[in-house]
Amino acid sequence: QLRSEKTRSTNIGIDAAFLNNRINLTLDYYYKNSTDLLANDTNDPTTGFPSLMKNVGKMSNNGIEISLGADIIRNENFRWNAHYNLSHNFNKVKKYNVTRLYATNWTGSPKLVEGKPADAIYAYRYAGLNDQGHALCYNAAGEKIAMSAAQAEDLIYAGTTRPKFDMSFTNSFTWKNFNLSCMFIAKLGHKYRKDSFSGTNYLNRHVTERWREPGDEATKIYPRLQRYSSDRFYFPYSDFLIGKANYLKLRDVTLTYRLPEKLVSSVGLTNAKLYFQARNLFTVTAKGVDIDPEGAEMNESGATYDFTEQGYTSLPKRAEFYMGLSFTF
Repeated sequence: QLRSEKTRSTNIGIDAAFLNNRINLTLDYYYKNSTDLLANDTNDPTTGFPSLMKNVGKMSNNGIEISLGADIIRNENFRWNAHYNLSHNFNKVKKYNVTRLYATNWTGSPKLVEGKPADAIYAYRYAGLNDQGHALCYNAAGEKIAMSAAQAEDLIYAGTTRPKFDMSFTNSFTWKNFNLSCMFIAKLGHKYRKDSFSGTNYLNRHVTERWREPGDEATKIYPRLQRYSSDRFYFPYSDFLIGKANYLKLRDVTLTYRLPEKLVSSVGLTNAKLYFQARNLFTVTAKGVDIDPEGAEMNESGATYDFTEQGYTSLPKRAEFYMGLSFTF
């Protein structure tokens, strides 16, 4: 009989202020323990049901959240305020009694695996191409085999799609009736699957880099082009196609001008502001990353074969620009 998932949490926090509230610090520690997690578990197919929903798991989350704000400069005409937020999460699947018999049960979308962080990525240890242009991998004994012959124990853990660190840093500058604010965000410590040509998806950008004739296996990494290729089920999950998803973004810049109260009060308005806002102006990524990792983050399909990839086919966050007038009455 199925039961509802359960979560117990503990939170400990400290709030402190210094120098007549010019510096404010908030520090929180949390611990969450979840039990009776629901998942589809492999079932005896002779029963007519290849899988059954069961209460099969336990997972813990603990971490720290830090918020630090400071008025670096504060006087009658000018104020500079800075605010920094940091979240660091330690996640672990303590129990997850799901049966995965085959290597293909471990690839595809990120997994919950006992003893690993949630949303774990598993991969084949890529060993090049054979003289027919098909992908090889290493098995647990270090031998080269066809990827289609790999067993579950031949795969390796390659990281998690969940960031370990979330950060934001905001600066606000106020001079008379003008205010300029800018916010940076960053996520660190997670991975993503890169797009690839995998044998049939001829629209992929790497199709010209494929194997074409015997001997190409010495210099090429992408398999041969075929109308139907079994490589599409295995090659996209190679370990060399795992990339660092770290990124830093200038998320927001806003310039505001507060209209004089004498001017707006004559027409029954208060707190009237003209503003110009720009978002997602630039992104800094890890070396060799040529996509927007945040775009891959938002792709929830988990698919990485054929004509669907986690990152390359996910549109990046575009730069956005706004102008407006806000007021109350």
